[in-house]
Amino acid sequence: MESLSSQWLRSGFIQRRGASQVYVELRFTMMECSSRSTHHRSCKETFNLYYYQADSNEATATYPPWMENPYTKVDTVAADFLLRKGGERKFNVKTLRLGPLTKRGFYLAFQSQGACMALLSVRVFFKKCPPLISMLSSFPETVPRYLVQEAHGSCVEHAALQGPRPRPPKLFCGEDGQWVGQPTTSCACLPGYEPAEMQTRCAACPVGQFKSGTEGRCRDCPEYSQAYSRGAAACACRSGYLRADSDPAESSCSTLP
Repeated sequence: MESLSSQWLRSGFIQRRGASQVYVELRFTMMECSSRSTHHRSCKETFNLYYYQADSNEATATYPPWMENPYTKVDTVAADFLLRKGGERKFNVKTLRLGPLTKRGFYLAFQSQGACMALLSVRVFFKKCPPLISMLSSFPETVPRYLVQEAHGSCVEHAALQGPRPRPPKLFCGEDGQWVGQPTTSCACLPGYEPAEMQTRCAACPVGQFKSGTEGRCRDCPEYSQAYSRGAAACACRSGYLRADSDPAESSCSTLP
């Protein structure tokens, strides 16, 4: 849309896909006012970026009205590099953040009020923390809706929460799409399994070893006993040897005198 003093360009409908903050990367060129043959007082070396939220693709040639309200202003964008006659032809890159977004999608709008410019590209994106496995806890892909977003995870396979009041593992996702710090978790490998691969999974104890509790690692079977399969929580006594029911799994088996 164009008037005597203002030119507007509006994007198509952009779905926010769960993001509450999005980033807009702009590449553009801007002509220096003093280099223009038609230089006058209305010449500018900036333009404005706006957005408008909507739940559906409702924009028309006349709606929303081509004015700041009902649009929300993001910023007045100035060029770092201006084109001059005979000068180097550099383009500008600016990244701006807009939000909070609450509706299904939004439109971007660009307003030029006397600038001679070319908008080369517009990239709209949001940041998210990728899936993560740490300290025997698995966290899903998380889109930060705040400066720091709390994410809840679960124990990896063959692990379980420990303690009298177990709570799901917790980790924080920063607005930059990076996980912050270490998980708060009580996940531990079940009997018969031990932590492996930098605590990203629980591996079954090999044949001939066992692990009776959730602490520690697999160990060799006590004297006169054997684990005949992987993932043993206790070792069976060999033929002719016994272990009392009250004895711990770590006890050796013994024979009758």
